[in-house]
Amino acid sequence: MKILNYIILVFVLTSCVDLVEIDKESKYQEALTLYKAKDYDQAHEVLKAVFNNAAEDEQSSIIAKSLYLRGFIYYLQNNSRLAYSDYLRAIEIADVIGDEKMISRLNNEIGQIFFENELYQQALTYFQFALKFSDAATVQDRAYYYFGVGKSLRMLGRFDEGMDALLQAIEINENLRNNDALAGDYVELGKLQDGAGNIELSFEHYNTVIKIAYLTNNPNKYLWLAHNNIGKIALKSGDYDLAQRNLELALSYNVNKEQLWVTYNNLGRVFNERGEYVKAWECFKRSLAYNSEKGEMNELAITNQALKKTFEMLEQPDSLLHYSLLINDMALPMIQTKSWLKGEDEKIALLTKYQDYVKQKSEQEQYAKTSWLMAFIMTFIFMSGVLSVRLWKIYHYKSAEKGLALIKNSNEMVYLLDMFRKEKEEMKKSMDQKIRN
Repeated sequence: MKILNYIILVFVLTSCVDLVEIDKESKYQEALTLYKAKDYDQAHEVLKAVFNNAAEDEQSSIIAKSLYLRGFIYYLQNNSRLAYSDYLRAIEIADVIGDEKMISRLNNEIGQIFFENELYQQALTYFQFALKFSDAATVQDRAYYYFGVGKSLRMLGRFDEGMDALLQAIEINENLRNNDALAGDYVELGKLQDGAGNIELSFEHYNTVIKIAYLTNNPNKYLWLAHNNIGKIALKSGDYDLAQRNLELALSYNVNKEQLWVTYNNLGRVFNERGEYVKAWECFKRSLAYNSEKGEMNELAITNQALKKTFEMLEQPDSLLHYSLLINDMALPMIQTKSWLKGEDEKIALLTKYQDYVKQKSEQEQYAKTSWLMAFIMTFIFMSGVLSVRLWKIYHYKSAEKGLALIKNSNEMVYLLDMFRKEKEEMKKSMDQKIRN
């Protein structure tokens, strides 16, 4: 009898474990559905149930997938640090359970985090890790990994190697007829040739993007990218008409307000070069208004430098100081956000870079407070002086010597008192009128 009860107990416990596993899987699928609907906060809440039902050190496929999903939600919410942490934990589990496909994809995601934080050597390392395990991934995944390697090498100035990687990505995407990925590949190839100084080839690749754009799911996105980048290299080569024409075309494909600041920045620089500083300033104002936390540090530096020229020509040093401080206030959170990825020395160097600006801003604010106080004190002294003079005139209408000469009899005294009274009344009227005004 005892043996039978033991068998039943084991069966019940096993069933309960299966129910928990089923519950975790269903919760993960529910979170995945919410994620696809872009309801990221609710998806995050549902994922909590998955982790709450898991053992403390559980290393299973469902936990790895849940960490991957939660990490990607963090990434979309601009919380790269938490995304990075979840990705690393997911890689550890994927390594234990032997899921090389997940390992390759997670390394690609981490590479993207480092790339967006302008840490290109680290990004390259992770994209290369992703390629190392790409045999377990899909062909499309491999194209993405080559793309990551190529753009990282471009930023490191290794143009020949970068071009080889991008051409690999292009070959795969052409065979798969993935026009969206292919358009992105040619945009990156255009940037690479621009960086290498091959302007004609750069123009050629961007024109290829314009042709492909109409075959993609988001034509306006790629048309904006192509025309914006053509405008940028035309500006650099001194063809301001071509630059303005393409940048204004880019603005007409208004698909992503978070990126419009880049186009307005370039257009402002065109007007700067033409000496149209008021128009330039209008563009820079819009650029700053559209800027976001994901803006590149390099672009902010370009805006700052361009504004310097604008305000110097407009002879507005106070405006230059104000907007320089504003730009650096915008840059500081970006530095702090990505500084966790760096060593302590690099972190200190980054934060110290803007220390002078913070100090300058503090001094400016203190100067403004002191100026107001000094203005008040000077106004008080001036008004006190004016009143003192007027009162002196009232009570000392004549000098003591002339007063003694006038006051010879009572009639003269009455005459003097009348004059004093009239003067006092006139002063009172004058002061009342000033107060009313």
